[in-house]
Amino acid sequence: MKRATLAICLLAALLLATAKAEAAGAGMLTLTFDDGLRSVHSHAFPILQQYGIPATTGIIAARLKRGDDDFMSVPQVRELVQAGWEVASHGLTHRRPVDIPEGYAQEGLKNCRRVEGDAKVFEARYGYEDLAGLTENGRRLKELDNEDDVKSTPGSYYFDELIGEVVFRPLEPDDVEDGTIRAVSYEREMEESREVLAELGFAAHTYITPHNYWTTRMRDKSRSLYDQVVTGGDDGNFPGRTDRWWIKRHVVHTADSAETIIALTRKVVVEQDGWLVLCLHGVGEDVGWEPWSSANLSAFAAWLRQSGVTVVTIAEGAKRFFGGGKAAS
Repeated sequence: MKRATLAICLLAALLLATAKAEAAGAGMLTLTFDDGLRSVHSHAFPILQQYGIPATTGIIAARLKRGDDDFMSVPQVRELVQAGWEVASHGLTHRRPVDIPEGYAQEGLKNCRRVEGDAKVFEARYGYEDLAGLTENGRRLKELDNEDDVKSTPGSYYFDELIGEVVFRPLEPDDVEDGTIRAVSYEREMEESREVLAELGFAAHTYITPHNYWTTRMRDKSRSLYDQVVTGGDDGNFPGRTDRWWIKRHVVHTADSAETIIALTRKVVVEQDGWLVLCLHGVGEDVGWEPWSSANLSAFAAWLRQSGVTVVTIAEGAKRFFGGGKAAS
C-alpha cells in the first residue's frame, strides 16, 4: 500500500514537472515595439525588466540620428541593449515599398528641365506617391516646405505631392543630366538604415517592415542585407509555413485587453507550438499609433512569467526557429 501510494505520488510529481516543462518549452513569444517611441523606454522597459523579459525595438534610423523629443535617444536605446533587448531597423525614414522606387535602378530622375526664368532651379515629374529624399552625386539634398525657399537655397528640393512634381536647386546646376539627381529607393532605405544604426553603435541584423507592408521583390532584396525580416499578417509562425524574410506578426491594438492577448498567446505558443510575434508601438502614453496601456502590459508580463512561456528577441527566435543564422553582408 505504501509502495503504491509512493508510486502514485512520484507519478503525479513527474506529470506536474512534465506539464511545467511543456509550458516552458512550447513555442516562443516575441514582443516588438515599432518606431522607437519614448514611452517604450519610460514605460514598457521598466515593466518588462521587472519580469526579466527581453524585447525587440524597431528604430527609424534617420529619426534616431536627428533626435526628437517623442522618440528615444541614443543613450536610452543603448540602455535597452545592455539589458538584453535587440535593436532592429525599421527603415531609414519609415516609407512603404509601394510609395517610392523599389530599387537603385529606378532612382534616377528623368527629363529634368530648368525652371523658366531661373537657370539654377530644375523641375521634374515624379511617378510615385511619396518621396524619401533626393541625392546629387551621392550627396543628400535638403527638403524644404515650399518652392520659393528652394530657389534661394542651393542643395534643396520641394515635392508637390498633389501634382507629382519635384522642384530642386542642385549644388552643381551645370552638371545636371538624367540620372544625376536620384530619388531614394526602398532598397536604399533598407541598406542605409542599417548603416546609420551601425554608426550610432547598434548592429541591426533584423529588419521590421514599416507599416507592416512587404512585397516579394523587397523580400528578395532583403536577403543580402538582413538575417531576417518581420512584417505583418496577424498570424503565428509555424515550421514549414514561415519564410525567414517574411516572419509574421500580430498587431496589438489599444482596445485589446491583456486577457485577449493572453488567450492568443496560449493558443499559438502553448497549444499549437508556434512562434508568436506581437507588434506594439507606444505604451502608457497617447503618442504613437495604437498605444497599449501600462496596466495591460504589466498584466501580460506577469502572466508570461507565471506561465513559463519562452520569450525571445527576433534574432534569438530566428536562430531557434530556422536552425542557425546567416551573417548580413
